[in-house]
Amino acid sequence: MRRFIKRIQNTVEKYALWHKGDAFIVGVSGGADSLCLLDVLFLLSQKYAFTVHIAHVNYHLRGPASDLDEALVRQTAETYRIPCSVLSYRHTLKNTSEEKLRDIRYVFFERLRQQTGSQHIAVAHNQDDQAETLLLRLLRGAGLSGLSAMRAKNGTLIRPLIETNRVDILSYLDARGIVYREDASNTDPSFLRNRIRHTLIPLLEKDFQPQIKKLLAETAALLADDYALLEKIAADAPIKKSTLPLEYSRSLLLSLPEVLLRRELRTLLRPFFTGKNPEKNLINELVKALKSEKNKVQTVTFKGLKFIRKGDRVRLLHNRSD
Repeated sequence: MRRFIKRIQNTVEKYALWHKGDAFIVGVSGGADSLCLLDVLFLLSQKYAFTVHIAHVNYHLRGPASDLDEALVRQTAETYRIPCSVLSYRHTLKNTSEEKLRDIRYVFFERLRQQTGSQHIAVAHNQDDQAETLLLRLLRGAGLSGLSAMRAKNGTLIRPLIETNRVDILSYLDARGIVYREDASNTDPSFLRNRIRHTLIPLLEKDFQPQIKKLLAETAALLADDYALLEKIAADAPIKKSTLPLEYSRSLLLSLPEVLLRRELRTLLRPFFTGKNPEKNLINELVKALKSEKNKVQTVTFKGLKFIRKGDRVRLLHNRSD
């Protein structure tokens, strides 16, 4: 148990995740990973003199099971004598994708962080999650940005367990006698992530590489370092961010190396995709329109916007505009 906590402290020091006296919002679902994170932070709070506030979201998607998750989180908060805030999200969700649920969760966490004056939002992503995410994005198709790791620290968001594997997490919980809940949806094979976790990774471990999860997580971290360097490289021309309509020179855009051109296009469009990267296929369409040697006007319409290339003139405007 001490070695386990020491490894987490090493991650904290490596990435400078917090300072003495800091305050945390801790996302706790009631599952193994988040309860492990909470317990470790509770123990370390005595050394680092920081404060912890639990945040839980009940989406009411699994009937009584969702309420039992919430009850366990509330009971745990009482045991630790830690304040706990619960978002009871009873709205009908047409889209229950992992991404949609995450968006709801993180908006709540950030609002709570601001209300409490906390410095950090701590979540329980671990090494296994990192490996699964890399494979998930690889199978769906992704570039360097998509394949980059979930970072140990990303603004106010921190992941103290990111270098810790799930086997060690479960061993820690067993040693501490901590009860946690299993989400039945985590074994549902209709979700690609579950098929990766329960079918693909065990196959890779058995027939190819016993340390596949560790190696995939390390690869994701290396890709993140490469992408971080790319992000720091300033492009000389071209894309200036401002309000629509926008206008650029095609020749200036094409003077960029394609990897930088694609990055600049993603950065330009991200605000129109609620802060997320636009899909790879859209970027491909825009690059194709820019490179086309045809004399006719090249037009790509998406998200209420219109991308128009005529000669050397490139414009981005609202679709309702002329």
